[in-house]
Amino acid sequence: MSLFIATGSNLGDRKQQLDRAKLELSRIFEFIAESRIYESPAVDYLNQPDFYNQVLEFQLPKFSPSEVMSMLLKLEQNLGRNREVPKGPRIIDLDILFWGFDTVNLPHLTIPHPSLFERSFVVLPLSELPGFKDLNSRFSFNFSFNNTASPISSLT
Repeated sequence: MSLFIATGSNLGDRKQQLDRAKLELSRIFEFIAESRIYESPAVDYLNQPDFYNQVLEFQLPKFSPSEVMSMLLKLEQNLGRNREVPKGPRIIDLDILFWGFDTVNLPHLTIPHPSLFERSFVVLPLSELPGFKDLNSRFSFNFSFNNTASPISSLT
């Protein structure tokens, strides 16, 4: 099974931010696959630019989920993330979506990510990845959303 990480950006060169995050994550984890990049309006905090989102699939690492979450937070900071406005505009956002079939319920980390099932900009790119077939056999995915996401391009 795999580790699935969602990446998002709505500040600066959004595609470049996602590419930088993928490069840095691939230095830490063994890369399997990437989705296309999707564009979507913000949810929750609406007064901000549209996001680019992508989901990446990696081999499950030797680290614990908590250790990986700490790594992601440090990577966000290194890539320029500023957390002044909760759910506000951001250079980069990194979220653990799935850790194989495991569930994690800690004060600072919930896996599967609690709101992923209702977000088109997560489920649609996730569904493009090889590991989705296994996830779909264990979790119930709905493809009707109250939000929209569209692919910006095919990856070559």
